[in-house]
Amino acid sequence: MLIEDEFKTIYLNYRIKEIVPFLTRLTPEDKKEIVALLKKHINKEWGHNDISVLAALACCKTSAEYGKLSPGYYSIPVDKVDELFESYIPDWLGENYSFLKEFDYLKILEWEQKGYLKLSDEISASLLSSAWDSDNTSEEILFTYPVTLESHIWLLFEYETEITSNYGKRNWKETLKMLAEDRKIDRSALLRSSLKAVNFNFSKEHNTWFLELFTYLEPTREEILALQDELLMIFHSTQTSLFPGVLKIVNQVLTEKAFKTEDFLQVSSSLITLPTKNIVNALLLALEKIAKVNSAFHENICLLLTPVFLNKDKALQTKAAKIIAKYGNTESEKLQAELKLYTASLLSDAGTLLDKLLIQKEKPGKTEEQNYEAVPWHSSEPVTPIQTIDDFIFFAPQVFSNSETHHFDQFLEALVHFNDELDEDHFNKLEPAFKAALKKKGTGGFQHLLATFFINYGLLKQEKKSTVLLHAKSEFPDLENWCEKKTPLVFQAYHKLLSGIFEMLKQHKKLPLLSVPDHTPCWITANNLVDKLKIYQQQSEQPIPFDLQIAILRVKKENLTKAEQYAKEQLDEKYAELLKPLFKPDYFREKYDSVYLDGSFNREFSYRKIYKWNITEEIPQLLVTISNKKELPENACFLDYIFNSYHGVYHDDLISILYTAPYFSGSVISKKYNENLSNSDYQYDIKGNVNFLDAWMKLNLPFQPVHYLFLSAGLFNKDRTLSGMAFEALINRVVSDDFEVCELGTVIGKKISFGWAPVKRFTDGLSGLINLSTSHNLAFEKLLTAILSAVEKPVFNLKKLLELYYELLNQNQSVTDETVSNLLKEWEKENNLKKIIHQIKTNERKTL
Repeated sequence: MLIEDEFKTIYLNYRIKEIVPFLTRLTPEDKKEIVALLKKHINKEWGHNDISVLAALACCKTSAEYGKLSPGYYSIPVDKVDELFESYIPDWLGENYSFLKEFDYLKILEWEQKGYLKLSDEISASLLSSAWDSDNTSEEILFTYPVTLESHIWLLFEYETEITSNYGKRNWKETLKMLAEDRKIDRSALLRSSLKAVNFNFSKEHNTWFLELFTYLEPTREEILALQDELLMIFHSTQTSLFPGVLKIVNQVLTEKAFKTEDFLQVSSSLITLPTKNIVNALLLALEKIAKVNSAFHENICLLLTPVFLNKDKALQTKAAKIIAKYGNTESEKLQAELKLYTASLLSDAGTLLDKLLIQKEKPGKTEEQNYEAVPWHSSEPVTPIQTIDDFIFFAPQVFSNSETHHFDQFLEALVHFNDELDEDHFNKLEPAFKAALKKKGTGGFQHLLATFFINYGLLKQEKKSTVLLHAKSEFPDLENWCEKKTPLVFQAYHKLLSGIFEMLKQHKKLPLLSVPDHTPCWITANNLVDKLKIYQQQSEQPIPFDLQIAILRVKKENLTKAEQYAKEQLDEKYAELLKPLFKPDYFREKYDSVYLDGSFNREFSYRKIYKWNITEEIPQLLVTISNKKELPENACFLDYIFNSYHGVYHDDLISILYTAPYFSGSVISKKYNENLSNSDYQYDIKGNVNFLDAWMKLNLPFQPVHYLFLSAGLFNKDRTLSGMAFEALINRVVSDDFEVCELGTVIGKKISFGWAPVKRFTDGLSGLINLSTSHNLAFEKLLTAILSAVEKPVFNLKKLLELYYELLNQNQSVTDETVSNLLKEWEKENNLKKIIHQIKTNERKTL
């Protein structure tokens, strides 16, 4: 019988007793045949069983080959493996951990003793670390073979294993401590190995475990001193979470003569700049402890402490200042020069404590604006039209990717401009653009609308339809049928615009599109609009209604008086009348509710139910009250469509709408806020929120009430990217004349009062901005005044707000606002607020 047929018979009839004798008599060529057979059938017609796994073990030439054929989860009968190993052992056996881990640790050591295999150090460590997950007792595992305690147990400290895991009641920390106490292993070697393992820089979990093991062993002072070099080495680790534990250990021997103080000061100098408060606080305590007993290090300690003053945490600065004031030499020029570098970032209490050491008694925070340079959020650049057909062919595919919003308009402008010049060769070259459009099938919004428009244009113009276009025809509707019953009104409006442009293309009219921006991100210059409209006048043509309306909405409101005069000079009365909405100040106020124009929508606090598993949780939320119509009359203007498109618009499309009517963005902002930012616990589409805030800031327009609401949500956000950008926006605009800082403060204060978000999220961000500039300090004081006035009652972490307020009062040399002063009288009854309120009042008396 052929080898293949014989194996099939054994496998298919599960003749388990015959498999090992069969495998032991195979030649190398026979084994290749069996491997080929397994590759062909396993996981297809056949499933794994004892026979297939044993066959793979005996026939595979390499560990990798076995890995591909073995199931990785199948438990092989040990007796059959033993039977096989009596006559044949794969030479790769000792290096295949995935095979070995399926067997008992003691069984593998038995095989090693018999010479079947030789284990690598890493595999030995891994097998021992997981040996607890077996039926053997601890004594059997540890004491059956001498190699376990002589070698394998020490390998646990050299490789990343499962030593951190607990199996039932067995715990490696307890086991190692017991072995040391019973003198089965060397205690000093165990302590040293624990620290050595930390310095191997394993995963955070492993490093923490080994440091905890060191502490669990309860080292004596003598043992800590003997291992101080290894302990200090940990301060070079990138895992800063280890530092508090090391400082706690080292703290026990700081004052011992044998302690290497100089080495400690050197390695700990980098810790002082870390943002983590518990690390810096622990270091301050350690340095103060050294300073108390060793005057030789006073200068070094004081110099080491100075970077703390970059940290805007009041408690840390005050603590460091007290140490320097107590142990620093007031005549030390070196210390004075070093402190001078941090004068601008010194908080007031720290500055007071260091008064004798500050050169020329400089008052922190009064260095004016030289350290802060205001940079525009966005510098508007001219938008260059697409110049040639080749440029258009290159540009066209990009408009269907994540491109700039004005690319949409440039694309349409170029298509109208080159319409009569495009031939068959050009359409062949545009195939990548048609493919890019085809990828938008099944989507929605602006991209799908533009893709539908472009595909319909290709089907209209290309004589010999390409395969791509014929495929796209089956995936996209005719342009005229794009709108459905549930299509948001704003997309219906853009559909009307594109339908008008499509008719212009069909009629071969070569007229400029009026709504194409000439400056980023979306602006149109009034004179440019007049010049374009003049071409319509010359050809006696009427513009597409929505093209004209969007153009007017995008005109930058600069030099409008001169622009109106220019329009009267260039246009006759009929065409000049088309620009009436641009030049008549109250035009839109006569047509629309002021809340849509000013963004002054009502808001309502409430609670939202969140379901977590079987628990219902109520979280506070603040929603904008806004409604919209479901249908509009045929003659409705473009703004009607935007103001009534609250539902069904998402992500990047909102930015497109924002840039369509930049001066009237309130309803768009409300939509974004209500959907993603109405509560602080569950905030969605962080990337979209970041992009939207960035898009708004690029417009450089005055904030409306709803914009302050959006910004306040960003300032409290858990995501650092969004909160970071929100604070950047605050820095950028808070000192502007058109920024109502008190309005923002009132919104924040009401949210805090309602329990909408933790105070700490906001104070952590704002504390880092103190002393950015004098103007910022004054603005932030107004912000805190408005917040505190709106809070009206003690809330959790109110103390942090008051500490910031106290600091700003000091920096600005201001007196307490009267409303806040009255509130402080009420809050003084709260025990945790007494001290800070007393400081505020004391400061006020000094100022007066």
